[in-house]
Amino acid sequence: MLFNTSEFLFLFLPLTLGVFLLLTRFSGARAAIAWLTLASLFFYSWWNPSYLLLILGSIAVNFSLSRLISAHTGRLSERARAALLQLGLCVNLGTLAYFKYANFFVDNINFFFHAGFNFEKVILPLAISFFTFQQIVFLVAAWRGTIKGYTLLEYAFAVTFFPHLIAGPIVQYHELLPQIERERWKSVRRINLETGLTIFAIGLFKKMVLADGSAEYAKPFFDYMATGGWVSTADAWTGVTAYSLQLYFDFSGYSDMAIGLARMFGLILPLNFDAPYRATSIIDFWRRWHMTLSRFLKEYVYIPLGGSRRGVTLRYANLLITMLLGGLWHGAGWTFITWGALHGLYLMLNHAFHSLKARLPQNLFLPRPIAAAAGWTLTMFAVTIAWVFFRASDMGTAMHVLMILAGQGHEPAQESILQELGLTDQWGLKNIWIAALILIVLIAPTTQQYMRRFQSYPGVATDERRRSILFWKPSFLHGLFIGVMLFAIVRRFFVLKPTEFVYFNF
Repeated sequence: MLFNTSEFLFLFLPLTLGVFLLLTRFSGARAAIAWLTLASLFFYSWWNPSYLLLILGSIAVNFSLSRLISAHTGRLSERARAALLQLGLCVNLGTLAYFKYANFFVDNINFFFHAGFNFEKVILPLAISFFTFQQIVFLVAAWRGTIKGYTLLEYAFAVTFFPHLIAGPIVQYHELLPQIERERWKSVRRINLETGLTIFAIGLFKKMVLADGSAEYAKPFFDYMATGGWVSTADAWTGVTAYSLQLYFDFSGYSDMAIGLARMFGLILPLNFDAPYRATSIIDFWRRWHMTLSRFLKEYVYIPLGGSRRGVTLRYANLLITMLLGGLWHGAGWTFITWGALHGLYLMLNHAFHSLKARLPQNLFLPRPIAAAAGWTLTMFAVTIAWVFFRASDMGTAMHVLMILAGQGHEPAQESILQELGLTDQWGLKNIWIAALILIVLIAPTTQQYMRRFQSYPGVATDERRRSILFWKPSFLHGLFIGVMLFAIVRRFFVLKPTEFVYFNF
């Protein structure tokens, strides 16, 4: 069930929210938590009921292990608790490896060693990457003793809560569980519904209008490239840019929808997307893109490997390993591994430049505004090139696209093929569309800026003194703005079939 489908918008969400409001009013928090947990499990099983057994089994195993290793039980030695933590990590990562990477590894062994292993095709369960990482966070928190007094119901709710279940954000338990213990959560205020609906509407607009509008050019371009077709270098850059914008608004839209949905239920999820295409360095980019995944990789991969504590060489090696694993997490394929390796290399170069800059006189460098512009240009070029591997169906297609981007493109012999695929742009409308989206990316207020007076994000300060017409508040003007967006959404809703979110594939 997608957030942008009629089943979700007109059946699941109204029913779930309506029953929740009644329970918080007449029955209390525990009944509301139980209802949201059941609704979330139904939401997850909508795609395939057999997935339900997997996630319930995962919850049972991880909850049992977390209770055993909890620092507050006092029943086991530190060595025994550490061994149970390692067992839990092996169970989680082993399950993820089987479902997500078994076919990839067997296929590569057969290819490189000319082996003949036969392995039945393993179907990837929905969201297994996200709920696996979510439960690893809980196990480690239990081992560290940073969570206490939780029940199986609370744990199941924290793992399965449908706004973040499928594609994040990856939530720390101290960010979510304390909210359901507060007395104020039992009575959802009107402002939560208004704020949540507004954020959700903005996200839905980003997805259905901006992201899917860009996909209308990006998808046929990459599909055509997969056949070995040729286009001009300019058209190739247009296609790659269209995909970069599609991915940006697709994930930005999902992040908004997740936060907006949670806010309708009186809960605040962490910020997961902060205008990454405004970044002036790769380091800055990863502070803004999929922020909770970046936090997870830093805290649970990079720092345990040694981080920057063991010298420059090992620091760069740890960066590369972390990003390689980040790439592999996104997908079982050499294209994703290459994408991760590129970002690992980018981060190494970025940190090396900072180290060099600290040793040299500042007058050797460009003035700050010029340096920022140059940094943004280089960052966006590097990110866009890496997206080619992220999107291409295989390495051959990716290298074919890069060759055309480098200037080896030419007009195809059969122009009619491009017309059939919708890749021609006689009136320049696609270029106008892309230019408009680039302006939105660079200068429009982000959702958290627009909602800054009513939506507090964990770790993001809100300046109540700043007042502007650009900041949302319940009013006719802002209602009109949301109404225009909803009109565009409805118009597109009845014209085109809803499309899946990119990160649902991971």
